[in-house]
Amino acid sequence: MQNTKNAFTLAEVLITLGIIGVVAALTMPSLIANYQKQAAVTKLKKSYNILSNALLHAQVDHGEPKTWTLNGVDIKTNSEQLADILKPYLKIVKDCGSDGGCFKDGNAYQINGTATGTNYGGASDFYAFILSDGTSVILDANPSSSARSIYFDIDGPAGVNMFGKDLFIFVLQDNKFIPYGYDNEETVGTNCSKTGAGTMCAAKIMSDGWKIKDDYPW
Repeated sequence: MQNTKNAFTLAEVLITLGIIGVVAALTMPSLIANYQKQAAVTKLKKSYNILSNALLHAQVDHGEPKTWTLNGVDIKTNSEQLADILKPYLKIVKDCGSDGGCFKDGNAYQINGTATGTNYGGASDFYAFILSDGTSVILDANPSSSARSIYFDIDGPAGVNMFGKDLFIFVLQDNKFIPYGYDNEETVGTNCSKTGAGTMCAAKIMSDGWKIKDDYPW
C-alpha cells in the first residue's frame, strides 16, 4: 500500500490568509478604539485621584478649601495663590506658571470639532504645570466665581487637544474636586455628545462608573 500525505493547496492557503486579513481589518479599528478609550479613562481617573489626594493633604495644613482666601484682583494672581497651596502635595516635573509651554500650543477644540478660540498652551491668565505621569494641569481661579476650575490634558502637550478626548474640566466645589457639570445630568448628556462642546465629558465618564460607554461621542 502506498502512503499518502494530505496538505493544503496554495489556493486554500491564500483563501485562508485572505479571510484572516478581512477579519483583522474589520476588528482591529474597534480593538484600537477600545484600547484608547480604556487608556484615556485610566489616565483621567489617576490624575483626578492625584489632585484629590493633594487636596486632602492641603486641608490638613490650610483648612477647608471653602475657607481659603484668594485675594487676587485677577485670574492670574488668584490662580498663582491656589497653585501655592496645592503644589507642595504634588509631584510636578515641569512648572510653567503663567508663561505657557505646559499645554499644546494652538487652538483647543470642542468634541464636535469646533475650535474654541482658546490657546491653553500660550494662555497667560492661568497657572499650568505637568505632573509626573505626564498630565498637564491648568488652575483657573477666577475672582468672579466661587468655583475654581481645573483643566486636565491627560497626554500633556501632545495629542488632539480636544475636550472629551484628552482635555477635561473639573471644579473645586464644596471642598472637593468634581467634574464640571456633574450636578446637571440633563445638560451633561447634551454637552457630551457628537454635536456638543464636550466640556462636561468628565462628568459623563464618572457618572457611568469611570467607563466610556457606547453612547460616548468618541
